[in-house]
Amino acid sequence: MAAFTFVAPITRAETQPEARAEAGAATPAANSASLSGADLLTSKEVTITAEKKKSLVVVFLSAVCPCSNSHLSELKSLKNDFPDFAFVGIHSVASEPKELTRSYFQKAELPFPVLRDNAYKIADQYKALKTPHAFVIKPDGEIVYRGGVSSSSDFARADRKFLREALDDLEHQRPVKTKEGRTLGCAITRGEKYAW
Repeated sequence: MAAFTFVAPITRAETQPEARAEAGAATPAANSASLSGADLLTSKEVTITAEKKKSLVVVFLSAVCPCSNSHLSELKSLKNDFPDFAFVGIHSVASEPKELTRSYFQKAELPFPVLRDNAYKIADQYKALKTPHAFVIKPDGEIVYRGGVSSSSDFARADRKFLREALDDLEHQRPVKTKEGRTLGCAITRGEKYAW
C-alpha cells in the first residue's frame, strides 16, 4: 500500500522561526500548495501543484454517493473551462471497497488524477466533511474557497455553481465573492478500517 504525502498550505505563523509543526504533521512546501500520493487507478506516485497555475482545486469524491456522482460532469467541464488551474480528486471514504472504487473512477474518466487517502490524512487536514467537498488553494497556500461544488445535492437542480463562480472570479483577477458554500452530499466517515 503506497503512502501519500500531504503538503499543507503554509500560514504566516509557519514561516516564523519559532513556529513548530505538530507531531505527525506533514512538512509544508515553501509558498506552494501541492498534494502527492498514489493515483487511485494506476497506484503510481503523482504530485499535483498550484505552481505555475492560478490555483489548485481539490475535490473530495465518493464512488457511491449520488451527490458526488451528479457533479462529475461539472467537474469535467471545469477542468476544460479553466485550464490554468490544477485539479485533483481525493478519495477518503473508508467503507468503499477497492475494486468498486477503481471500477467507478475508471468509468468516470475524470481528466485529472484521484488520489487515495487511506487514513483520512488529507480529509482531516482540510476538514473535509462530505462528498463532494471542494477547496481552491492559491499558490501562496491561501484557501480562497471551501464548500460544495454547487447549491444542490443534484447538480441539475442547482441555482448556484459555487466552485465555478470562485474559479471565474480568480480567472478574471477578482476577489472570490463567495468564500464558502454549503457542502451537501454523503459524509466522509472516520474511524472505520479502510477497505483497501
